[in-house]
Amino acid sequence: MQQIAKQIAENATFQAFMNCYIREVSSGHWVKKEEWVKEQRLSILITEAHMLELELPIQNTRFAFGVGYKSLVGRHLFGVSLKYCTNQKQWLPEDKLTILITLIQELHLMAKVDGCPGLSSHFDELILRIMESYQTMANYIEKSLKNKKQDGANATFIEAEQSLLFGHWLHPTPKSRQGMANWLQTSFAPELQGSFQLHYFRVDRKIVKESSVLEKSASELISQSITKSQCDFVMSEKDCLIPMHPLQAQWLLQQQYVKKALAEGLIKYEGALGAFYTATSSIRTVYSSNEEMMYKFSIPVKITNSLRVNRTHELKAGIVMARLMNKIDFLQNHSSFQMIDDPAYITVEFPNLTESGFEVIFRSNVFPKEHNEGICMIAALVQEPLPNEKSRLCQLITKISQSECRSLESVSLDWFKVYWKCAIDPLLRLYDEYGIALEAHQQNSVLNISSGYPTTYYYRDNQGYYLSKTNKDELLSIEPSLHETEELFYEDGLIHDRFTYYLFLNQLFPIIARFGADQLIDEKILLKWSIDQLHVLEKEFTGLGKAFVCNILKQDQLAYKANLLTRFHDVDELEAEFEQAVYTKIPNPFALQYEEAEYAAAASFSF
Repeated sequence: MQQIAKQIAENATFQAFMNCYIREVSSGHWVKKEEWVKEQRLSILITEAHMLELELPIQNTRFAFGVGYKSLVGRHLFGVSLKYCTNQKQWLPEDKLTILITLIQELHLMAKVDGCPGLSSHFDELILRIMESYQTMANYIEKSLKNKKQDGANATFIEAEQSLLFGHWLHPTPKSRQGMANWLQTSFAPELQGSFQLHYFRVDRKIVKESSVLEKSASELISQSITKSQCDFVMSEKDCLIPMHPLQAQWLLQQQYVKKALAEGLIKYEGALGAFYTATSSIRTVYSSNEEMMYKFSIPVKITNSLRVNRTHELKAGIVMARLMNKIDFLQNHSSFQMIDDPAYITVEFPNLTESGFEVIFRSNVFPKEHNEGICMIAALVQEPLPNEKSRLCQLITKISQSECRSLESVSLDWFKVYWKCAIDPLLRLYDEYGIALEAHQQNSVLNISSGYPTTYYYRDNQGYYLSKTNKDELLSIEPSLHETEELFYEDGLIHDRFTYYLFLNQLFPIIARFGADQLIDEKILLKWSIDQLHVLEKEFTGLGKAFVCNILKQDQLAYKANLLTRFHDVDELEAEFEQAVYTKIPNPFALQYEEAEYAAAASFSF
């Protein structure tokens, strides 16, 4: 079993890395399989439909890959991997992890030759994190194969959150968890379905800072939760209880300023108390089906690109955005679109510290028991299935097709149209009408698919608000407390890049690619329908969305968050200016498809 899990993890790691590399570093050379095999006089059987050649000029090395599925919008599926051996003048199979190391070495040599202003090579860190991610993934896969649990369309919210065995579909280290030892994963990794009690600190109110837009304060919500599970627990008026992720609690206990406060009696460590929680897909946001709130913590773990820390401005952002969205009527006018708000926070303030590590964000639990079935984040819906299984989206479409006695293609198109109406359309309208763009990537995007077709889209994450400086005066007049969160306002050019990547490349395109890879419906059909919808919106929009949609349709290239280069240069985007990762450009599938359609229309007209 372990060997099978390692093979699956190795392949998944390879797929993620290669899809990053050909977008961010070198697109390679695509060749028709039949022509390539004939030209190379190959004796090896190639079952894939396409071939991709990559040349590494500095190392004088050539690789060739069979591509079983070539996507117009996203994730290609790589098969056989070959290296050209100069001495023997023939192509021979090459180990996938060896290829990854060689490609990273080429990146390193390129950086040394060309230089990267302001950025440097951290190839050793990248290799370390790739191997760690691969080994972690193999562990999760092995446990999943043993459990043999089928994740159907009506899985609960937390079951979907725990199902991401492979992680981010375009990230070279999707399961990197630096700072979380293997023995801790059993409790704290969502993929292993562990549960745990939070650890609590009793803190003197005079050093506590809290805020809430709810009827109850943050400290009242905490007390209410504790007394519900431990009715004999006694609180005093002068103290607050503050929950903490167990990993963060241990980190805090090692800090000198916390030790000093403990010695002075300002803080008392109470240990594990109250309800049991389980980690959602982000690891640091925790959920209990019986509790009114989820909690989002800082944790001393580097996940994908960043050390996960709640910043002071994020605490305020959750409060301010909850107020703003309550004052505009957008959510009332778009009932199938919802935002999961972060309506309260609590922290401990220490002199000369912007953040103390005690920062806790409260997130409304809109998926309590009895209301949590069929709730699935898009990342889980489009995840590559384990061998001999079907993706969650494929299972869903097949089930609808059988119940409605209709073809997979017709059901797929109808499902996609409903999804667009729930998710893509409102997200674009929110930006057009108010200048509010959301970081709506596939892990921040949750769908209610309990009836088969999407009925509600939910957005989550208070790190992902982008307010246009063009609309600043209007938004400030609606919600004056936005003055406290000036960092939420961005230039439209930067918003366009980020919104393009998160909404289209990270959310919409993976859905289109999944439909295509599962042979449910051709990607071209979904792209053409999307283009038609964008043209309708472009004509209808009168605000900031008009120029944005126009750019999406007509630009030759789209902004793309280069996760491989971000990792290679060891950029922590939460620490960088504007929280900016490395961005690059990739060919625009919308423009390419539009040109093809125009050409086809012109050709048919000429006859």
